Amino acid sequence: MIVAVIGKGGVGKTTVAALLLRRLLDAGETPILAVDADPSNCLGPALGLEITRTLADLRDGMREGTDDRPPSMAKSDWLALQAEDAVVEQAGFDLLTMGHSEGPGCYCFVNNLIRSHLDRLARSYRHVLVDCEAGLEHLSRRTSGRPDRLVCVANGSRMSVETIDRALTLYEGLNGALPRVDLVLNGQVGGLGQVGGLGQVGGLGPDTGLRTPDTGLVIHIPWDPAIAALDAAGRSLLELDAASVALQALSAWEVRP
Repeated sequence: MIVAVIGKGGVGKTTVAALLLRRLLDAGETPILAVDADPSNCLGPALGLEITRTLADLRDGMREGTDDRPPSMAKSDWLALQAEDAVVEQAGFDLLTMGHSEGPGCYCFVNNLIRSHLDRLARSYRHVLVDCEAGLEHLSRRTSGRPDRLVCVANGSRMSVETIDRALTLYEGLNGALPRVDLVLNGQVGGLGQVGGLGQVGGLGPDTGLRTPDTGLVIHIPWDPAIAALDAAGRSLLELDAASVALQALSAWEVRP
């Protein structure tokens, strides 16, 4: 399945993406392709990985003509070959970092090549987990593909839930229907109080009111000091002990479609 993690910047979206990856790994649902589609490039550091090359680097080189592609090689073949170097391989999963957003000018041709490559690449994995950018561009430009699940991350703020509401409305307008939608209320950032009034603004389920399929879950992740300790030490969140309260909270999240 393809899982897209979305939400307003600063709600702990990347942390949740890393925890979902750990959930899939613990369940033996491998191999997994983790895609960092946020220009801030935070997923690699959250997993303790150093990122030296991104697809944006390849895209820029192709568009500006500064790549070292042999004249006899098609651009699509060159991209597929070079993109292999941008994949960081780990036990059970690989990480691909999209990189910075587009600059001025048209990137349509190169972006189409990248989408085609990602479609082919994804077929080699059991699951694809996408940490999307904070805004709505990944939905309006269809760069997240057609996910089987949308995992929406919010904290107790009104704006975080309103961002999800707008994202789901936009997605539904582009695609005609929503996939399964799960809501993660993240206590790592901002707490889980009634700031903003989730019931008044929206959300998921009987207490929140966003228009979503009946199969969606609402998962509350409490503050976990183990996450804060790993983050402060610059260590991978995959090192979390199995007794982590955050991991325990996500045990309800099904790993199968």
